[in-house]
Amino acid sequence: MKNCSRALLISLGAAAFLDHVNAASRYMDPVTDMKKRLTEDTMSPALKGMEYAVRGSVVIAADKINDELQSGTKKYPFDSIVYTNIGNPHSVGQRPLTWPRQVMALVDLPDEIGVDHPDVEKMFPADAIQRAREMKKGLGGHGSGAYSHSKGVKMFREDVASFIQKRDGGVPANAEDIFLSNGASEAIKYVLTALIADSSCGVMIPIPQYPIYSASLDLLQGKKVGYFLDERRNWDLNMQELERSLLEAKKNGVNVVGFVLINPGNPTGQVLSKKAVQDVVQFCSKHKLVLLADEVYQENVYDDDAEFYSAKRAAFDTGLLQNDEIELASFHSISKGVFGECGRRGGYMELVGFDGKVKDHLYKLASSSLCSTISGQMMVSLMARGPNPGDQSYRSHEAEKSSISESLKKRAKLVSKGLNSIPGFSCQPAQGAMYCFPRVDLPEGAIQDAHSRGMAPDTVYAISLLERTGICVVPASGFGQEAGRYGFRTTFLPSEEKMARAVELIRQHHEEFCSKYSG
Repeated sequence: MKNCSRALLISLGAAAFLDHVNAASRYMDPVTDMKKRLTEDTMSPALKGMEYAVRGSVVIAADKINDELQSGTKKYPFDSIVYTNIGNPHSVGQRPLTWPRQVMALVDLPDEIGVDHPDVEKMFPADAIQRAREMKKGLGGHGSGAYSHSKGVKMFREDVASFIQKRDGGVPANAEDIFLSNGASEAIKYVLTALIADSSCGVMIPIPQYPIYSASLDLLQGKKVGYFLDERRNWDLNMQELERSLLEAKKNGVNVVGFVLINPGNPTGQVLSKKAVQDVVQFCSKHKLVLLADEVYQENVYDDDAEFYSAKRAAFDTGLLQNDEIELASFHSISKGVFGECGRRGGYMELVGFDGKVKDHLYKLASSSLCSTISGQMMVSLMARGPNPGDQSYRSHEAEKSSISESLKKRAKLVSKGLNSIPGFSCQPAQGAMYCFPRVDLPEGAIQDAHSRGMAPDTVYAISLLERTGICVVPASGFGQEAGRYGFRTTFLPSEEKMARAVELIRQHHEEFCSKYSG
């Protein structure tokens, strides 16, 4: 009898345990059955929705075709891709400047085979050796492989401050207001991160604009407040348009906190007048908007009647700087100008008129990445302070810079005039930067075909151009534009010969494309 009772209890206990397990399984987290925790369905929707046109679908297609060409395919009517989608000068043939690379090499080398080698003066100019010794000292004797201060090496920041002060006619600049960064892009993201306190916050951005602003605002879940540039007036600013854009955003419940100025323009290539820049700083001061001045193309000015005029100088000339009536973050980079050192990821931002505690938080944000690349910091210093007049390398260094600048000037005119001469094209002169941004009239059939495929019409056009000619451009829709406008952005960085050939191929392709869709 006892044995039967024990068996019954064991049986009841097992049944109860199984009931418990079955009940628990009904309440288990369903994701435990998933093969992957992170999928496109579970990832950040902000990241999923972010777009970055200059590395978008057309470039992906170009890379795929390039791989096919490298493997020996003969199915395309060309044997190489002409990448004009991005401002990456060295990738399309621009030679690096000699003196900065000599200094960099000496800083990177151990002393005994570099600055202290007995034959160093036979291999390197004296001014490069001297500058390398200075930079090694500024690095604290740790070389170029150690972390630096999170704002950047102080000596290098002092070089930047001196550069800015000289550029702006003596307007004071302080090294403590300078942050060295991994290109200008990283510093721009720092400021936007600080600005977007919640999803109601918005930033005014030019239309067309460089996609880092739209992409970053999407990722931060901020609002994009577009203001249109006037294409008919060579992409000039219109103050009535700024006021309209701001008022409309406020009516829609957007808390507008910042304003982006890109000068010289990307993708539009205009160089703003002094009055235009002064109008912007006064607009930002009036409406309490933090001004982000993207000035990475300040050394790329080709129009003899145009001159770069910084937002900081404008703030000084209007008295806003002296009266602490503007919050200004300005950005520059070694990727553009005549250096073109994109891969080193060197840039800086200067913060003027910012609250001290905000600067502390931005320093904290920079510290979370420890520091920007030392090679980038070094190149920023060399951009800001080159060899002095009378130094051994001064004349050759200036001659190299002048040669690059003059060639860019020729290409800017060649491409903008060439594109503007194509029937159905309208291209404003490229006064500066590295780009042309033509308007292209497309046949109605092409527009309808694109819509039926769920694509932007100028994306269809750009892919057709790629597949027929090997020229890789960026559809204008990736930068923003007025409704009903179509076009693309192209650099003019490849050689003069290649760009002349590219313009002719674009002409031929446009005739073919229009003929195809006009039947």
